[in-house]
Amino acid sequence: MRQVLLNSQGALVARMPRPALEPGCLLVRVHYSMISTGTELAGLRGEPGSPHGDTPSMPRVAAKYLGKALRDPRRALERLKSIARHALSASAPRRSATTAAAVAVHGLSWTQGAAQQFSATQGALKLVTDASEFGYQASSQPIPVAPGTTPVVELEGEVRGGVVSIGLIDETGTRWIGSRNFDSGALQDRLIFDAAGSGEVTLVIANGGSRTQAEVRLDSVRVLMMPPTEDGLPLSELADQGWNVGYSVCGEVIAVGEGVVDMAIGDLVAGAGAGKANHADFVSIPRNLACRVPRDCDLKSAATTTVGTIALQGVRRAAPQLGESVAVLGLGLIGQISAQLLRANGTRVIGLDPDPLRVAKARELGMDAGESDPEAFKLAVRDFTGGRFADRVLITAATKSDAVINLAMEVARPRATVVIVGDIGMSIKREAFYRKELDLLMSTSYGPGRYDRDYEEGGRDYPFSHVRWTLNRNMQAYMSLIAAGRLNVGPLIERVIPITEAPEAYRELARAAGSAPLGVLLSYPEEARKLPEPPDAPRITVRGFRTAPSGVLRYALVGAGAFGTSMLVPQLARRKDRFFLRGVVSRNSATAGNFARAHQVEILATDLDAVLADPEIDLVVIATRHHEHADQVVRALEAGKHVFVEKPLAITWEQLDRVSTAYERLHSKPLLMVGFNRRFSPAMQALHAALKERRGPLMVNYRLNGGYIPLENWVQGPQGGGRNIGEACHMYDCFRFLAGAPVEAIQAAAIDPGELPYLRNDNFSAALRYADGSVGSLVYTAMGPKSGLPKERVEVFCDGEAYVLDDYTSLLRASDNRALWGPATADKGHFEELCRFGDAIAAGEAAPIPFGELMETSAAALRVESLLVGDAA
Repeated sequence: MRQVLLNSQGALVARMPRPALEPGCLLVRVHYSMISTGTELAGLRGEPGSPHGDTPSMPRVAAKYLGKALRDPRRALERLKSIARHALSASAPRRSATTAAAVAVHGLSWTQGAAQQFSATQGALKLVTDASEFGYQASSQPIPVAPGTTPVVELEGEVRGGVVSIGLIDETGTRWIGSRNFDSGALQDRLIFDAAGSGEVTLVIANGGSRTQAEVRLDSVRVLMMPPTEDGLPLSELADQGWNVGYSVCGEVIAVGEGVVDMAIGDLVAGAGAGKANHADFVSIPRNLACRVPRDCDLKSAATTTVGTIALQGVRRAAPQLGESVAVLGLGLIGQISAQLLRANGTRVIGLDPDPLRVAKARELGMDAGESDPEAFKLAVRDFTGGRFADRVLITAATKSDAVINLAMEVARPRATVVIVGDIGMSIKREAFYRKELDLLMSTSYGPGRYDRDYEEGGRDYPFSHVRWTLNRNMQAYMSLIAAGRLNVGPLIERVIPITEAPEAYRELARAAGSAPLGVLLSYPEEARKLPEPPDAPRITVRGFRTAPSGVLRYALVGAGAFGTSMLVPQLARRKDRFFLRGVVSRNSATAGNFARAHQVEILATDLDAVLADPEIDLVVIATRHHEHADQVVRALEAGKHVFVEKPLAITWEQLDRVSTAYERLHSKPLLMVGFNRRFSPAMQALHAALKERRGPLMVNYRLNGGYIPLENWVQGPQGGGRNIGEACHMYDCFRFLAGAPVEAIQAAAIDPGELPYLRNDNFSAALRYADGSVGSLVYTAMGPKSGLPKERVEVFCDGEAYVLDDYTSLLRASDNRALWGPATADKGHFEELCRFGDAIAAGEAAPIPFGELMETSAAALRVESLLVGDAA
């Protein structure tokens, strides 16, 4: 499918897999979506006063969009970093003043830059870089680019030591056309970069930011000029990265998720929500963020429903009374609709906007009076109200200036209500606010239910008798007013643009002088090109992907969240001889698409089954939320794939039983590994070795100062299963590893939190007795300090000796204070566990942790849970 993404360079239309249909959601084929000419375009406009005024600023793009669309600051920071890296990739590395005579190899003439050693021997180009951060090391002669062709560079060789960047510079020598970083290991790649109109390119080897020397050997280099493809797609789609935009769509339901009983295939619906109602051919919308379009409401008007609902919620917050006078500050699309809603509510409306054309438009559509100058507006409000001033004031403007809110205070009558709908400066002058005893209210988006995960994603509605106007009922009311002819939004829709023309349209809208159009829609005509996958395919092949070398395990990452992409994939990448990332599966195709394209991954999918059916996938690495693990493990095992799943294996007895049953009935059993990494840490391995010759049982005390996680966090709810199941399983695995014997008895006790915001299953103690007589005691708490106390401490007593493992940074033998292990940084065993698992698969050996131990540890966590909070489901 096609989807609009924004990045620091503007808008682009990327190929994406169709979103997966989730429980409680509707899969919608989009007819129209609305561009937010405020939020989406603001970040694409150049900095005021910049000499490159038509060039978007990366920080402004990020701040304008991410600030509105994301509620997770940590994720926002990661996305900002990724955007920054993408923006900086266009900057050329620093040239070195040092040059030497050219050498000819691979049909190219190479010139030495800052490289410390540089030679062409036995048909290979060899060099040793300097230790600069981004300096040129060597470059080819300029290579002509034939009109209409795309430069393709095929490389084979090896890098040792630091990181090097290899790519193409444009004809001016000041900008990368494209580049790719290579760290230590075999180098075999195919670089495809759009020449972007440059008549010639130069192949450059530069340092990649590591500030360390690297040895580079290029055994083969070929530069080709490839003609356009027959299907019209680019040779490479790796640069198609950005962030999804859009939050107001309408279209046709093509599939109904589990649990949705009041919608059917073929229904026309309007959908809302940033990150859900994207500018894309298909969207998956939670039921409470979608509602049926009335028969007499046209689809273009229905596409404005999200914006209209924002306006409607602002009017509801103001609670206007029949016959009152209301001032509307800001006559953009929300202000225009607000003015009409207020008129439909029987009030007299006067508006302000710096654009006289918008004032005129609002008056044409029924607004009683309006001005474009603030001073004239104050006088107009005075005269319009007979000197009493406005009963209500709605602020629908978008500006960082504080002038708007203080103007609202001036034009409001004593004891009036001022409602903030737009994004404005909030430095309020006290005098008018205090003297008039004003009520200042904030209107939050679409209405009650917005930002409530249980309502939006869980589908839990609010009782009609207690919450008359939820966000969904607001959506219904807005479209009903259009269907009844009481709202006229047609004249506010000033442009309809096919999605194929979106990039140029965004550029045009961003560069336009004056106010942006009020209403701009994207339409979604059928795809004219003959594509390699159908438009509704849940899996696509990303053009420009890197092929797997022979003899490696080709794996798919399932779940492109922070742990999978920032922890597991980098650790697996350290074993290039063993693992190769061939596919990414995620519901969030924009985030997963950025990751896949940045890593030259071949397969991008939203449906796990589409990857499991691929015979060239050997291993599935599961890093989704905890409640999905068991089902995904079973499906992967039944498909004959080896499985690494991040802990926990299951969060209910039913799930655990399903995994056990599925595994045992398999005739040919793939290897299964759960991410119990701590037993593979150097410290725990050293402790295990020290206890190898023990005569008696162990007493193991494990203290974990986990830190507080809010009760509303997903980890604490049905998706996470709580911290005993989700994290303390690590500790039970360590007990099992050290004891080397099965568990025989389990006891557990939790705090009584009373009215305090703590949970029993992250503040408890558990004691596990093993068949060899050993006892493991765990104290797990979320009530400790964030600093001043290490997270984890293990004390082991045996045979008159004691050992202390401190936060996986040191292991001491107590009797003589001898360090048995102790590097400068913590190592919790992630790399080692993955290495052992991959090596076991390659050698055809048993899994590093036997299946029975995986089941036992998982069952121990579930048993503790039942003792802490009652029987686990």
